[in-house]
Amino acid sequence: MLNSGCQGRQQVRNPQPPPDPVTSCLKDFNPADLQDVIERCDAAITAAPEQTGFYRDRALVLTLAGDMERACADVTMGLNRLKQADKPVDPMLRHELEVRQETCKQSRTIAGSD
Repeated sequence: MLNSGCQGRQQVRNPQPPPDPVTSCLKDFNPADLQDVIERCDAAITAAPEQTGFYRDRALVLTLAGDMERACADVTMGLNRLKQADKPVDPMLRHELEVRQETCKQSRTIAGSD
């Protein structure tokens, strides 16, 4: 007995596309719970330290929380990562970090530490 060519076709399912990579830790941002947002940003940076946008996001939240020293450290880290990037850099991300860097310089000057 020959079993040739009469086999039923198997349906081929289109696999679901992979989920979009997380590009911001500010999802569901709640200004009443800045510590929770900071923790999400911490986790995002731990999971994907190459994503400079996380440093930008955490710097923003830290600024809102009043932790300028740590916020400015994130800005510096983000700019350093952009300088080391081996692929094209989002010009808006660079601009945002540069503007925040100027704010950090002004804060240090006002505080007399620069």
